[in-house]
Amino acid sequence: MTASHEGPAAWVGERPIDVATVDERLEALRRGPYAARLPHPATAEGRNLRRWLVQVLTVEAVVEQEAHARGLSAGDDPPRRVTLAEALRTGGVTAAVVAAHPLARSLRSAVAPPVPASAADTAAYYDRNRDLFPEDFALVREELAARLGASDAERRFARWLDERCAALVRLAPGYEHPGDPRHPDAVHRH
Repeated sequence: MTASHEGPAAWVGERPIDVATVDERLEALRRGPYAARLPHPATAEGRNLRRWLVQVLTVEAVVEQEAHARGLSAGDDPPRRVTLAEALRTGGVTAAVVAAHPLARSLRSAVAPPVPASAADTAAYYDRNRDLFPEDFALVREELAARLGASDAERRFARWLDERCAALVRLAPGYEHPGDPRHPDAVHRH
């Protein structure tokens, strides 16, 4: 099914995400520094870019709604780059939204505060990864426990955000997830 070029592309609860908003975000990307790397709009990849942007916009709206419900505000930290490790731990859309929006980072801290990994989990990780840690365990224990706890917090937040999105987001026909096998441009096949 092809996407409509007017009306809502999705809803987050009762809040519509209008096609015009998707178009504005897409045009901003096409004017940006990576414009030459973006696929032509008439290709399957171009249509999937639109679908991906709808995913991003809906996740941003869920973050705004949930943060507002908790009385949270954005911190002062600027947007930052997404790391491959974050994208693999949390999924590309969640990682992109968290990296770009301080409000998402405030919400993550409230929903899934980092807790240092247990001594047993930290020691087991250290033992499995001795090639990465030539120094004595006592020298890296605290830093490693904190890093493992932060990674766990990212995963917990991603699961929670996925659940909130599943409960709140409704996509219009033609704006399905890029990997949804029901649309003809689906790229994730088995």
